[in-house]
Amino acid sequence: MRHNGRAPLLASTLRPEHLSLRDGEARLAVCPDCGTWRRLTRSMIKPHRDGVPVPKTTRRYVGDKPAGGRRCDGSGQRIVIDITPEQWEERLLAAETTAVASRTVRAIRKPRPQVAPAPVQMPAATRPLRELLAEHLQSTCPRCRAGRCARVIELRQQIRRTAQIAAAPTAPMYGQLRTALRAHRATCMPCKNGAPCVAGRQLSARMTGIAQDQVRRTTRSA
Repeated sequence: MRHNGRAPLLASTLRPEHLSLRDGEARLAVCPDCGTWRRLTRSMIKPHRDGVPVPKTTRRYVGDKPAGGRRCDGSGQRIVIDITPEQWEERLLAAETTAVASRTVRAIRKPRPQVAPAPVQMPAATRPLRELLAEHLQSTCPRCRAGRCARVIELRQQIRRTAQIAAAPTAPMYGQLRTALRAHRATCMPCKNGAPCVAGRQLSARMTGIAQDQVRRTTRSA
């Protein structure tokens, strides 16, 4: 058997799953041309055929040469075994461990983005905090660009707590004021048109004051 004239391949440069160097067994390698397992004889891939049909000719062949196809160009490829069987087994185990770890056990669904409520749907008590947040986001804050601004996180937490308190306030007076404000807006044309009258502004201011007091008490207790 003669080699194919190509440069020899080092076993250390091949994928470990493309080699078989187990002690007591025949050494095998995957042919770089046809991708099939072949035996190594004198550190060379044993001659074989690639399975591609050859055109019929008048020449007479001995054996199964026409059915086996043409001679694979990977036949006779030299492979220099520059690693020990122990080193090959370690590399094979590391490759298998990496492949298993990279497989996803279960599908991870991306959370759906939550739609922020419209300003008219937000409680009036959160308006000062929202104005501070909008003013801060418009500034040239380097931490905001990196997404690690503690001020933004704090303001958003305060807005969330204020909205929760306004949605379910503990003070009975707040509920009475909210009922009175709704009844007032139902009959007041300026409040319906988005330009609150003096009475509407006073009711809103009293509700805002109660909600802010509740927020301060909640923050102190926390």
